[in-house]
Amino acid sequence: MDKTTVALMVDAANQAGWMHDLAKWLSKEEGFRVAALIISRDGQHSPAQAAPGIRDPLSAVARLENRMLDSRHRLQLQTRDLRDSLPAGTPVLDLPVAEAAGIRVMADQAAVRAVADLRPDVILVLGQPAVRGALASLPAHGVWMPVHSELKDQPESTHAGFWEVYQRADHTTVKLWRLGATEEADELLDSRSFNTETFWLKNRARALSLSNLMVFDMLRAIARPERRKPRDEALQIHTAIARPRPAQWDGASYLARQAWLVLGLVIRRAMKRNVRWRIGMCPTGHQGVVNSDAAVLVPPKGRFFADPFVYTRNGQPYIFFEDYYFRERKGKISVATHVNGEFEFLGVVLDLPYHLSFPYIFEYGDDTYMVPETCGNRTIELWRCAEFPLKWELHATLMKDISAVDTIVFPHGGRWWLFTNVDRTDGQSHCDELFAFYADRPDSTDWQPHAQNPIVNSPVKARNAGMVVAPDGGVIRCAQTQGFLHYGKGVSLNRIEELTPSIYRETGGPVHYPNFLHKPFASMHHWHHHGGHTVFDFAFME
Repeated sequence: MDKTTVALMVDAANQAGWMHDLAKWLSKEEGFRVAALIISRDGQHSPAQAAPGIRDPLSAVARLENRMLDSRHRLQLQTRDLRDSLPAGTPVLDLPVAEAAGIRVMADQAAVRAVADLRPDVILVLGQPAVRGALASLPAHGVWMPVHSELKDQPESTHAGFWEVYQRADHTTVKLWRLGATEEADELLDSRSFNTETFWLKNRARALSLSNLMVFDMLRAIARPERRKPRDEALQIHTAIARPRPAQWDGASYLARQAWLVLGLVIRRAMKRNVRWRIGMCPTGHQGVVNSDAAVLVPPKGRFFADPFVYTRNGQPYIFFEDYYFRERKGKISVATHVNGEFEFLGVVLDLPYHLSFPYIFEYGDDTYMVPETCGNRTIELWRCAEFPLKWELHATLMKDISAVDTIVFPHGGRWWLFTNVDRTDGQSHCDELFAFYADRPDSTDWQPHAQNPIVNSPVKARNAGMVVAPDGGVIRCAQTQGFLHYGKGVSLNRIEELTPSIYRETGGPVHYPNFLHKPFASMHHWHHHGGHTVFDFAFME
């Protein structure tokens, strides 16, 4: 099979680590080949031509925050020779670029012919302003450029993600454009977002990682067009902020705002004011949203309760939930019931060396099963109930060596489906992408990936927060959304309309916020309904 050829266009040989990650992926991934490294030469925009004495207005911020980054994020931002990450013998072409009629175009016909002779399928323009004109018609699948703001003609990505942290935006957006001969001819290929991090350099690293994933997924869609799904406009988050290059004052103002944020956190800790999770339950005859008229299961001091699933057996509700112990810094799975208007704590059902949460319960055959979150063990585990409700034994390990959370297993359309939130970026977030897999039985160890994975790629709706399979086969997927420094901002109920190995479509419901609590920092991030009972978790500042 012919390989997809990709040329990388940069403005200098020395480039940040995120471009090295992209180059290494193209070099190792089967089905792709790096056609050339194209170095554009532009006197106006080349780094080598920067005026002496010009300082980055965020240099002080970068020096301070660099100490807060982990090693992986530092590598993403560190500059080194990009040729070292390309296969030996990769051609390196110089491409003179000039400005004509307000756009950057190729300025040398011999260079144009050299690029055309490469016969690239895609040219990736990275870390520089758009190059248009005749270049747009040379690759078979176009010239692509990841953009980290609404300003496609910004000279670089150095300040990606800054304004979102500065303005406390809930989400940061990255876009992938196919460049036309003119700006009016540009086509938006993809737009994705993630939850904004608390400081700029980490947010920048996250943005650069996400742009690489968008490129990877779009390149795979060339070989397998069924992988490309239409963009869901209802899930688009338009927070790619159209702001110019930050000035010195912006850097100073940012540091002042961050200092104020840290001071607030320190004061809260000194006053021992915490956001602690607890569980609510109310009898409902349908899959409705929650309200304040609910019985509350309050955790004892030093613990919190979250991620509840209710399982009704012989008319009696049993609530399985995450029981987090602050002293041990990990969660266990516990169970309680509700009798005569009172909760009765029955005990801990799972206590393992790693963190546990999200104990999803379902039936298969004559048995009851649980899929707790076992991300701390890098597994997805299936546990079978040996003696209800307290005794459980490991039945199968569905997946290994995977960073996945909040897994749900359910039957639909003659298959068993596994929905889970996989982290492909940097080991820091599971809130941005939802993946689906299918098999012929729930204890299979050979799950096949959905053709359109990730089936949801929006931080507003991606992360699982519960699920209900109705008697008529209808499926409602509950999703959580986060805010800036606000874990559990709200939940939504989304009905799955179509689910096959190649198609996924759901009707999204509105996000429900925990306004009924009338408390500071009110939070809610889980919902489940079974057997006439609805359970949810919520938290507020104590």
